Amino acid sequence: MSLLQVKNLIVEFPSRRGNLRALDDISFDIAPGEILGVVGESGAGKSLTGAAIIGLLEPPGRVAGGEILLEGRRIDNLPHDEMRHVRGRQIGAIFQDPLTSLNPLYSVGRQLIETIQTHLPVNADEARRRAIDLLKDTGIPAAEERIDHYPHQFSGGMRQRVV
Repeated sequence: MSLLQVKNLIVEFPSRRGNLRALDDISFDIAPGEILGVVGESGAGKSLTGAAIIGLLEPPGRVAGGEILLEGRRIDNLPHDEMRHVRGRQIGAIFQDPLTSLNPLYSVGRQLIETIQTHLPVNADEARRRAIDLLKDTGIPAAEERIDHYPHQFSGGMRQRVV
């Protein structure tokens, strides 16, 4: 069974002259443990494909056709709140520039704790302990102190690990 199936994916953006088809009939399967590399020129639709799969298309972009199945369950038509839980627990993306994924106004710890509490029934203290453990697991030195630092205080590689 496929872990992820993308079947005939179409993504469109409305324009004054009708709908602009940005992705047209994209299909692939990824089995558990398999790695898929997507290669193409700038503007070819690599990031757009990823955003469509994880439910982060920027409006007014929309999935106009096809299906996205995660472990056999269709996810491209889930309500926002349901997709938010799927995105946090079962599927995600690490973007090339993690500064765009982290809010510069909040500490890394606050953002990790909020994410943990969104997906697990834990109090703030337990979420903080889990966040520190995650930072340690990803090789962030002095995790107990770094948790209260802001994204700009981390290197690019460290920000990617946080994300």
